[in-house]
Amino acid sequence: MRLFILLLSVSPLTLFLTSCDAVDSDNGIDGPVSDSERLELFDDHEFVLSNDDYFEAWQLALWKDGELRADPETALMFLQHRDAIRDAYSDTLPETESIFLMPWEPGRLIIGADIEYMDEIQDGVFRYVDDLPAEQRPDSLMFLDHDEDSDYFYYLVYFDELLNVEVVADAYRQLPGVQFTVPDFFGTYGGTPFPVYPGYIDDEWYYLIYRVSFTVERTNLFRIDQPGLDGMEAELIISHDPEDEPMDEDTKEIIDQIHDDFRSRFFDRTSPERIEQVQDLMNR
Repeated sequence: MRLFILLLSVSPLTLFLTSCDAVDSDNGIDGPVSDSERLELFDDHEFVLSNDDYFEAWQLALWKDGELRADPETALMFLQHRDAIRDAYSDTLPETESIFLMPWEPGRLIIGADIEYMDEIQDGVFRYVDDLPAEQRPDSLMFLDHDEDSDYFYYLVYFDELLNVEVVADAYRQLPGVQFTVPDFFGTYGGTPFPVYPGYIDDEWYYLIYRVSFTVERTNLFRIDQPGLDGMEAELIISHDPEDEPMDEDTKEIIDQIHDDFRSRFFDRTSPERIEQVQDLMNR
């Protein structure tokens, strides 16, 4: 399974739906599939969950729009972008097979609540959840370890649907007795740069894709060209190894902006601090 993460500041876009057929044999679909058929596949929740490329595109759409649910047309655009990069460069740059994911576990939310509600959560219920819209009610709950000296306890709520847990966290934060809510990002931070960073700069989409182990082994920057008769096309701006000559200033500026946008929202360089803050809340 291809793995991993990234994101940026939200920017407008113009969606282009090509009329040509796309071959989706790598996505578990036999034969050519038109863009209208691919669009319909985003309405099949189980299919999206089971397919890495469609799941990645759905996550990108959640990131871009910041809404509770992803827009299928936006997800299709991202699927076209990533297909264009992989089709052209995966043979020579295998790191293009890495995928973008949000920096937390999908469909999971950590909640800290007053101790008086602990018994009912242990029984798998929380009566105030009924005050939420039906689509934001959890499909299951899990009680977390509790410090006997704490005034709070902690539990996880799970959602079967791929919702934007940032939006859901805001809703749960308003419930009686809830002290804090946070997406479950503990399991996704690896300490190295995320492999895939999307960016929208001067009305153009870019993808910064790293080959990483414990350090950066190669930096690749792609730009998505305006769609032509053959659909989306990707241009490799630079593929840079650490021992190469320094990259030009214009390229470096684009990469720096992508990173700045990313850090402004998700704080990749201070993720240990974010984790420490949540752990402090859970230990008080």
